[in-house]
Amino acid sequence: MNNVRAKNWEEVEKYREKIFKSKEECRKAFAKLPFEKKIKIVMKLQKRAKFLKSFKSAED
Repeated sequence: MNNVRAKNWEEVEKYREKIFKSKEECRKAFAKLPFEKKIKIVMKLQKRAKFLKSFKSAED
């Protein structure tokens, strides 16, 4: 996180920890799903990612 400036690094670390925990929970839930459902979810996520990439950030 070199390019991010934060006044309170402890809050940033708490936030990162929270994100990591939620990602782990999602991975565990995803692992239990049948293969066909996983493929459908991945395709939806790819479409969303492509859509979101079409927007330019405020920094550009």
